[in-house]
Amino acid sequence: MGGALGAAALAASLTGCGTDATDIPVGPPRPGGRLRTVVAGRSASADVLDPFDAGSSAGGVVSKNVWDKLVAYNDDLTLRYRLARSVEPNADGSRWRITLRPGIVFSDGTPLTSRDVLWSFQRMVNPRQRSAGDVAIIDIANTRTDGDLAVDVAMRAPIADFGSVLAGWYCYVIKDGTSTFDDRTLPVGTGPYALASWSPGDRTLLRRNERYWDGQVLLDEVEVIQIAETEARMNAFLSGDAEMVQEMSYVQAQSADSDQGIKLLVPQFGLMNCFQMRSDMAPFDDVRVRQAMRLAVDRQAMVDSVYYGYAEIGNDTYGKGAPFYDDTLPQRSYDPQQARALLKAAGKENLQVTMHTADAIPGMVESATLFAEQAKAAGITIALESVPADTYFAIVAGKQPLTHLGMWNYSLDYFYGQTMVTDAPNNGTGWHRPAWDAKFAEARASLRVEQRTALYHGLQQELWDEGGLILHSFAKRPDAARVEVQGVPSGVPGTDDWANFAKAWLAR
Repeated sequence: MGGALGAAALAASLTGCGTDATDIPVGPPRPGGRLRTVVAGRSASADVLDPFDAGSSAGGVVSKNVWDKLVAYNDDLTLRYRLARSVEPNADGSRWRITLRPGIVFSDGTPLTSRDVLWSFQRMVNPRQRSAGDVAIIDIANTRTDGDLAVDVAMRAPIADFGSVLAGWYCYVIKDGTSTFDDRTLPVGTGPYALASWSPGDRTLLRRNERYWDGQVLLDEVEVIQIAETEARMNAFLSGDAEMVQEMSYVQAQSADSDQGIKLLVPQFGLMNCFQMRSDMAPFDDVRVRQAMRLAVDRQAMVDSVYYGYAEIGNDTYGKGAPFYDDTLPQRSYDPQQARALLKAAGKENLQVTMHTADAIPGMVESATLFAEQAKAAGITIALESVPADTYFAIVAGKQPLTHLGMWNYSLDYFYGQTMVTDAPNNGTGWHRPAWDAKFAEARASLRVEQRTALYHGLQQELWDEGGLILHSFAKRPDAARVEVQGVPSGVPGTDDWANFAKAWLAR
């Protein structure tokens, strides 16, 4: 991703470009018009339309407005029922019954049935299909439809919160038999918009789904424009090529906030911003070194200097604002002298380490640079090695001893299953604790809220004491829109309200 515009340059470019907010007519929502939004995407060769594999932000915007989920996240990571009317376990969570809302149809008029749900699960767990859906816990061989509106889902192991899995990023419901996703087929969904055209790595045109099940859709069209670089996205917005810009930098957000013709959409909760140490690689295989590194970061300075106040300080544990997050843990502070004492006890005085970084998401390089400066007071020298942004999270993050970790907001179930258990696909801290794994399995299976809370708090305590995350900030991700854009919620990325244009409209 490209570098952010300087504050002074951006302020100058904003001068006179906005419309006075008082000029926008106030009235009831009105139909019609095309909303253009510019968002980070992939190259043409890497971009995909398949909602089970659309890993970029632009792919996510398209997926969530064309398809729909059984269950989705609210901003606070509680659950919101969508296509499912209910998702209910048996006595021990080894089987779950999904009951669909009646009367929902795809944009081509085909009724939504249990067969579509079963097909979607089969495709997500099929090892021959590329899919990132987190439904491996489903025992697909023993999962059955029950009439047109119910699915009886078998589990490989008991689970207390199957809904949080279904709310994950990729868990959409596609039409039974759909296997091709390209610009010729333009497959259908049950979302507020239908695909009108798709140009990989460039733009996607969505058209109002007249058969949408969840109320009237007002906009005629939404155009999703992909621009990889932060500065170029903002320039497209400022020049009038789009009415919205998503994933702007924090300095850009600060400057845009002063323009009367622009409004910021600032989510309620922030996303994890984190460094990760591999606890199975030197020098971080010594817990005293990991603890020293955590004491060598000034979290408040990160919030103020890197994120321009659009953040809250972190405390080395994931999930702030989520169910079962332990907010009673002591807040870790900046203590370079204690860090020095720990390193001396470990025989690692004057520690020298390398951090691999990249300009992959707003604030990454800036946070690494500031951390390297802060750590000097603890006698730690951090050499920064910059690598390409487009391959960072695929081949660098979690592979080297000290890297960044990026993940949006999900339940603790999802995060731990993806990153913390011994065989997790993204175990970038090398956290291998069989006893911890067993406690996580127990927590995930417990249907008693009190017991589950206690177990999850115990898991977090151990990670806070000895884990490999330096979780310094929870940064909010502002988007910007012209003031005439109405009805777009300021959702947390990864939740149902983020990039949700179902109720959007244009005031002129």
